[in-house]
Amino acid sequence: MFDAGFLEMLLIGVIALLVIGPDRLPGIAAKVGRWVGKARAFVANTRSDIERELRTEEMRSLLDKQESEIRELRDIMQDRTRGVRKEMEEASEQLKSSGSQVNDSLNQMVDSVKTHEK
Repeated sequence: MFDAGFLEMLLIGVIALLVIGPDRLPGIAAKVGRWVGKARAFVANTRSDIERELRTEEMRSLLDKQESEIRELRDIMQDRTRGVRKEMEEASEQLKSSGSQVNDSLNQMVDSVKTHEK
């Protein structure tokens, strides 16, 4: 919290000894120690809460980014699926047309064979 060297602490101790007296100094020093400990614990808890919130925000941002990437990939896959489906329909139409032509050719051959047999 604050940076105090040995001389500063010694000066504070001497002044406290003179002002408070040697009988009450240990009890007050213990109370001050508890307050300092509570203050440090409060600062540590606050720091961990802030860090946790920052990580939560980072995770939320990462999730949003991944959701948008997934949407983009889904759109790409749907476009490709539509393209493949269209190509398959065109191929199916071509096969039907070719099948009809082959069927017509076979019918003509059968008819010509029948007319030659007679």
